[in-house]
Parts: sequence; C-alpha cells; structure tokens
Amino acid sequence: MHAMRSERLDDGSAEPDARPVVLVVDDSRLARITMTGILKEDFEVRPARDGTEAWEMLREDHSIQVVISDLMMPNRNGFQLLRLIRESVHARLNQLPVIIVTGHEDDEKMRRRAMSLGASDFITKPFDALQIKVRARSYAKHGDTARRLAEQSTIDPLTGLGNSRYFVRHGTSLQAFAARQKADVAVLRLDLDRFDVLVRKLGRRAGDKVLVNISRIIAACARKEDAVARLGEARFAVIMPGADEQRARGLANRIHHLTNKVSCRVGKYRFRMTASAGLVWTERHHTNRFEDMVRLAEARLARAAGDGGARLIERDEGFEMEPVHIRAESLPKSMLSLEEAVALVKAGQAERVRSQLKPLAARLLPLLRYMDRGLGLGMDRGLRRLSSQLKTINTDLL
Repeated sequence: MHAMRSERLDDGSAEPDARPVVLVVDDSRLARITMTGILKEDFEVRPARDGTEAWEMLREDHSIQVVISDLMMPNRNGFQLLRLIRESVHARLNQLPVIIVTGHEDDEKMRRRAMSLGASDFITKPFDALQIKVRARSYAKHGDTARRLAEQSTIDPLTGLGNSRYFVRHGTSLQAFAARQKADVAVLRLDLDRFDVLVRKLGRRAGDKVLVNISRIIAACARKEDAVARLGEARFAVIMPGADEQRARGLANRIHHLTNKVSCRVGKYRFRMTASAGLVWTERHHTNRFEDMVRLAEARLARAAGDGGARLIERDEGFEMEPVHIRAESLPKSMLSLEEAVALVKAGQAERVRSQLKPLAARLLPLLRYMDRGLGLGMDRGLRRLSSQLKTINTDLL
C-alpha cells in the first residue's frame, strides 16, 4: 500500500505516512512545474503531458489516487481522458477522483460538460495554492478508500470471473476438502498466446474484448461446481472439484479446443487467438497440496508455450500428447460436437454454430423424437419438417 501507511522502525519510532500519489496532466511544462511545486510537500506528484500519456500511466500505476487534469491538450484532451476513466471496467480507475482545472473563457459551459462526464470537481484558473491542496487532500482520502475496496475484491471487474485472490482461497479450500474426503480435484491453467502482440497492434480495447469473449467460452464450458478465474492479463484457471482423469481431460480439451476455435472481430479486423494450457489432477499424481498442483500445471503450460503455443499438455515428460498446431484456415471446416455447440451458444458465440445447424440437428433428431414420445410434447409436425430439411445431409459425416 502506498497511501496512508505507517510502519515501525527498528528504534520503535513510527515512519511518517506515505504521501498520496497525484497525477497532474497538462500540456504546459510551466503549469506542470507550478502544480508540482504547490503539491510536492504533501503529495507524490506524477506529471503527464497529455491525456494519452496520462491514460498509460493510470493503467500501469495502481498507486495513483487523484487525477488533476487540464482540459485543452493535444493528442487526447481532458474530456477524452475523463471519459476513458469513467467508462473503464476496472473499479480502481472508474472510481478515481478527477479534478478538472481550466482557464477557458467559457468556464460555465466547460464546467457543465466536465461534470456531466463524471468530473469530481472543477477549478477555474487562476487558483490559489491552498485551494488546490485542500481539495487534493480531500479526494486523496476518497481515492484511497476506493482502491482499498478494489484490492479486497475477489471478482475480476473486466470478465466477471474470480480473480487471483479468489483462485488461491477457493482452490486451497477445495483441495483441503478433497483430501479429507479422498476425492479428486483437477486444475487447468491456460494462457492466451502472444496476447501482448494483439494489444500492441490493435490497442487495449481490442484486447479487453478478446478477454471477455474468451472468459465467456471458458465459463460456458465449465460445470456449475467448477471455479473459473482470471489470474492476470491473459491468464486463466479452472479448478474442477470431483473431476477424475477422464472428466478433467474431457473438460480441459473442450475448453482448449474452443478457445483456439473461436474467431474474434474488432472493427475491420477478424482473427483467432490460440492458447497454451497445462492440466493436472490429484488422483493420478497423488498431489495433496494445492500449491503443488498449480506449480505443476504452470510448468506444463510453460512447456506448451515454449513449443510454439496452441497446445495442451496433461502428462509428465515423456508421456505428453503430440503437439497440435492449429492452422486458422482449417478451423471453420472442423465439425463441432453437441457439447461444443452448446458452450458456444451459452458464451454468446452463436454465429460460430450457424453454419453447422443442420449437421447438429441431424445428430439431435433421434433424441428429439424420443423426447417427444416420452414427454408427450406434440412435436410431430415440427419434427417431420426438420426431418425433411435434413434429407440433404450426408449422415456418414455425422
């Protein structure tokens, strides 16, 4: 914790509280120097030349508690920066206090617009040093409280999955329970390959969209009793209580297959991500500590990534599966299983299923007929129409 922290020194005296961190955004070097001079006694000041530089700093520096920004700047102005902050999916960012400072001739119009976008406060130039200090100090306390709450959360704000804190707590608890009951637990670790390249080429918003889509795929594949978490930038994990080798391998392969299969669209760009994954289960490996299971899954994931990615490793050295290198041009032609189709629809990726509706319906037809007879659903007419439409399907391919 950077803010409001007091620690004991070796001589028993208390170290002064760490100074709150304030981000000052202004394209004028003189203005940045002036503001730093006013605040440096009470705050640690981070200067930024425009909204673009400020946004990058906010994303990387979790210690920032208050933003003081000018409005009229090149590249990205104060309004655009404010909108990015308030529209962020991360509570650490969207709850940050933002003080707008301007010397624009139409101050009232600027103030109304800034407040409508979610500004915490609005100060007109020229201002006095005491005014800035008092307001910054007040909002720093608010920013620290919001940050503390975000740090205590067990939910990843972008994807809605559990976060790393949830993963450790839940995994340790499940493993302890399984050990007492002599039950099985499996752990899958999965990382998206070359995600940093995607973000560098298409930007952070494109990356966030991919992460949300992938998280939906994983959550849709998982069982109700499974715990799904996002551990970091493009790092995911699934804890599978009660999953023996067969169930663990089946679920892991389904998640990995669909993760490599789903196409993503961002603007005019359409692409596919691949993933590296490592799997471990207790029954086979006789591992009784959750930390050991995670360490082994991480090691296998690292080997999969080191072999070029797009691979799931679930065995010890010398027994691993042959590497599967997925070619993007071949993916749309592969046949979906019923389970995969259901998972894709649940994850909001129904367009990936559309081209295979008839083959999927042909496989379902016998079950639908049996359900109709057994439950008295009165689906005779609909099933006859479906059967007629499916006559063109080559059943040898199903």
